[in-house]
Formats: sequence, structure tokens, C-alpha cells
Amino acid sequence: MNTRMSENGRKGRGVFFLAAGGSILVLFLLLAVLVPYLSPYQATAQDVSVQNRGCSMEHLFGTDKFGRDLFTRVWYGTRISLAVGILSTAINTLIGILYGGISGYAGSRTDSVMMRLADIIDAVPSLLYIILIVLVMGAGIRSIVLGICVSGWTRMARLIRGEILRLRNAEYIQAAHLAGAGALRILQKQMLPNMAGLIIVNMVSQVPEAIFKEAFLSFVGVGIAAPQASLGTLIQDARSQMMLYPGQMMFPVLALCLLILALDLAGTGLRQCFVKHIAE
Repeated sequence: MNTRMSENGRKGRGVFFLAAGGSILVLFLLLAVLVPYLSPYQATAQDVSVQNRGCSMEHLFGTDKFGRDLFTRVWYGTRISLAVGILSTAINTLIGILYGGISGYAGSRTDSVMMRLADIIDAVPSLLYIILIVLVMGAGIRSIVLGICVSGWTRMARLIRGEILRLRNAEYIQAAHLAGAGALRILQKQMLPNMAGLIIVNMVSQVPEAIFKEAFLSFVGVGIAAPQASLGTLIQDARSQMMLYPGQMMFPVLALCLLILALDLAGTGLRQCFVKHIAE
């Protein structure tokens, strides 16, 4: 009885966290998509006659030192940050599933060699990969995503490998072998569906990590380059104006914090809902 009550309480908390984080995330996605298109101001348009204006009905978040509308730029920056986070996570997940699936299913020497290679790649800090690639390719979404993906897939690969090693001796897998199913079919039809919860939870947890990395690099000047602007770029642009016009930094910082909070809440909710499935 106590175990069942505890499980129900955990799932209840998970649903609450998932609903709260998902609601904020959906709102951010809608604003990031619609505001740059529907706003009367372009995200990069400058107007020196309205420099450093405060919040008003014309400019809800005010304007920056170049007279650009901050409301439009904040949601344009949110779109860029989300694009980096979602795209890099999707690529890391695909590579991790393929690499971990091959490693876990092959076993023996192949598994050992592939995992040692993953360890070597993961030994170098991911920020160093990103900085080096940005220096070679130039600042932009493509270089940031590529830098994140150099080593970002290793975590997913280890998780998939571990699950395959756990499942490969299960009765239904052995039955599929006896029925003549090939390795690829067993992996696709039998194993991956049983890992869906694990994959989804880890995908959601990787998105805020990627967004934070991009924001940090853009803040220090080696991230997204003009005319594109992520939330980290907006925070960097507002740093020189922070003492006189704190609102110029407050709004992108608040948007970044809420975005990461929403993703963390959604990830926590999914983890609470799938924790029993993952543990098994």
C-alpha cells in the first residue's frame, strides 16, 4: 500500500512538473515563432531616434543602444537559442542511438574498442571543441551545433549500450532470434521501443544544456555572430548599458532563465513518470 501510494505521488508530481514546464515551453515556442513575423519592427532594424527607450506601448521591452525593439529581439533570440538546443540534441540522439546500438549489440572486442574511443572523445571538454570549431568555421549556428555534437552524443551512446546489454538476454529477444529475425530488426522493433522513455528523458535534459553552452559562448563573444542574435548575444550587447539601462539585460536574462527552467521542469516530470520503466 505504501509503495503504491509513493508511486502515485511520484507520478502526480511528475505530471505537475511536466504540465508546468510544458505550458511555459509551448508559450515560448509560440512567441519565438510568431513575434518576429508579426512585430512591426524587424529584429535587426536600427532607429537612432528611439535609442535606449524604456518600456512603453510602442516598445514593450524598450529599445537598445541602436534603437532596436527589444521585445522583437528577445523572442528572435529565443528562437535562435531553441534552434541550437533542439537541432544539436536531435543530432546527438541519432548518433548516440546508432553508435551505442552497434557497440552494445556487437559486444566483445568491438564494444570495447568503440567505448574506449568514446571515452577519448569525451575526455576533452566540450567547450574546447566548440571554441576551436568556431575559430575555424566562424561564428554561427552551424559551427555551434557542430561543436556541441562532437562529443555530445557519447552520453546517449553509453545509455543505449547499457540498455542493450541488459535487454539482449531477455526472453522475447531470444525468441526473436529463434524466429529468424535479424539484428537490425530486433534492434528496431524490439529493443528501441523499450528504451523510448529513457531516450525521451535524456533528450529533454540535453536541450537546456546545449542552450546554456551557446548562451555562455555568445556572452563571451565566440558564439552567434551578428546579424543573428541569440539570448546570450543580447545579454552581451546589454552589458555595457547595464548600469544606466538595466532593463536591456533583465529581459533576455529572464527569458533565458525561464526557458531553461521550463525545460528542466519538463525533464523532471518525464523522469518522474518514466522512473519505474527506466529502473526496470
